[in-house]
Amino acid sequence: MRGVFAKREVIIPLGGFCMLKTKKLASGLMCTLLASMLLIGACSNGNNSSPTEKKDAEGGKQSSQPLKLSWMLEDNPNQPILSDTPVIREILGQTNVQLQLEAVPTSSYEERKSALIATNNIPDLLTVDLNDIQMFARTGIFLNISDYLDQAPNFKKAIEGREDYKKMLVDGKLYAFPTLEYYRVAVAPQPLMRVDLLEELKLEEPRTFDELFDVLLAFKEAYPESIPFVGSRRGTTYMLGQLAYPMGAGGFEGFSETGMYFEPRENKYVFGPTSENYKDVVAYLNKLYSHGLLDPDYAVNTQEMAVEKLSSGRSLFTYDNNTHAVRLFNPAIAEINPKAKFDIIGPLQNQYGETRSLRYEQDWLGTSTAISSKVKDPEAVVRFMDWLYSEEGMLATNFGIEGETYEMRDGQPYILQKILDDHKDQQDVFSATQSTLGVGYLTFAKYVHEGTLADISEDLLIEMSEYIDRLTEEGTIRFMGIDPPFTEEESETLRKLEVQVTTIFEQNVDRFIMGTRQMSEWDAFRQQMMDAGVDKIEKIYNDALSRL
Repeated sequence: MRGVFAKREVIIPLGGFCMLKTKKLASGLMCTLLASMLLIGACSNGNNSSPTEKKDAEGGKQSSQPLKLSWMLEDNPNQPILSDTPVIREILGQTNVQLQLEAVPTSSYEERKSALIATNNIPDLLTVDLNDIQMFARTGIFLNISDYLDQAPNFKKAIEGREDYKKMLVDGKLYAFPTLEYYRVAVAPQPLMRVDLLEELKLEEPRTFDELFDVLLAFKEAYPESIPFVGSRRGTTYMLGQLAYPMGAGGFEGFSETGMYFEPRENKYVFGPTSENYKDVVAYLNKLYSHGLLDPDYAVNTQEMAVEKLSSGRSLFTYDNNTHAVRLFNPAIAEINPKAKFDIIGPLQNQYGETRSLRYEQDWLGTSTAISSKVKDPEAVVRFMDWLYSEEGMLATNFGIEGETYEMRDGQPYILQKILDDHKDQQDVFSATQSTLGVGYLTFAKYVHEGTLADISEDLLIEMSEYIDRLTEEGTIRFMGIDPPFTEEESETLRKLEVQVTTIFEQNVDRFIMGTRQMSEWDAFRQQMMDAGVDKIEKIYNDALSRL
């Protein structure tokens, strides 16, 4: 555990948000926290009290009467949401808002959210994605925030220069508060390999996907009981989403559930699975599977299952969030084999001579907070949400209580060393600290500051971040985009067509990967998807893009 914090220099770029340069002073300890998930709180739709006093633009108590707000959040297993944390007390103290949390495990969040939306019984605040906004905003279930933006000066300041947020709008109106980055460590899906085995087996680091196959085959020959490539932690489309773009196609980027993506070669949106190069992506996975190099359980792996396989030494490669290597895999596997180490390899060239990959989109527009249209005092709720984007709100929701959980040094917040020391024996110091304090992206911070992650991380994570930033500047890595806004008619048409096309794809793609359906049938399969409406889907996307 490091005894000092990183030195941070604040730089204010265009857009009004802070970015920090971090120089590491000592190595740190990071490990895995795979905890059981906890359901807490309660849903109290529409029961928020009406405040009698407005807060000013810079924050402060909203009313003399407590404002009670129910909020349903996704409970990530890496950072369980607790019901009584310093940040909840700090929010009550600063704003007089009493939060009642319902933390729903990631594995069942979508089902729970869909049920509440379907019955028009959502809590006062609800974590939603872009698909929810596009599909349900016009039903009237979410508050039209645009009507209350005069109550949100901090939010308006925070979004200056962030043009992508406009893609969240439905008919020009805002229906959810996005999660924005105040400072963020660069993160991207990257090829993560047990590089110690390259040295042990005297193998060159692969620079192409063909060479990657050869290395994984060598791993299997050296360690017959191993699973060279774990494949996925969220099912088949997630695995394809990590690999398709680097391999020359695209679709299902990040956590997207659609095969549509923006292809820079053509400067337009295309449906990945019917694009010219997608067949080669599936054929590559079929080759891995048939040689025993791809986890036979790739399609059903959960995050917990995948992390266990990679952290225990059973699996030797994944293409996923680079921070997992530092925070989850390496610390755990070091207890088994001190020489073991996951690191980024590549970048990998595809068979078309391209070297390209993606990083997660700027900000977290897909993790937004909608307000129920049934709240009794919408102005008060909007003022509270706006406070989360203020300097006071940012500090409270990312660091807790000044003097109790963090201190200011040289104008920057740092979690107190005693707080970190309390968690030094946890497998994942960062996530354990965040969970105890109730702070950060995986709780309800809307203006996320990842200074603590940079401060306590090993040098490897910062080196990875700088590497990703460098490849971004060079054009090798690009940010994932978000879909353009659609009209009501377009949204309705898309809902029908995308269900038809995606269902055909999902019902068949595993059969091609596992070899129960031959690749010689791919062209007929592709035509089946085309006949289900791919051309119409692509036209709607590109028409919407042209309106921006």
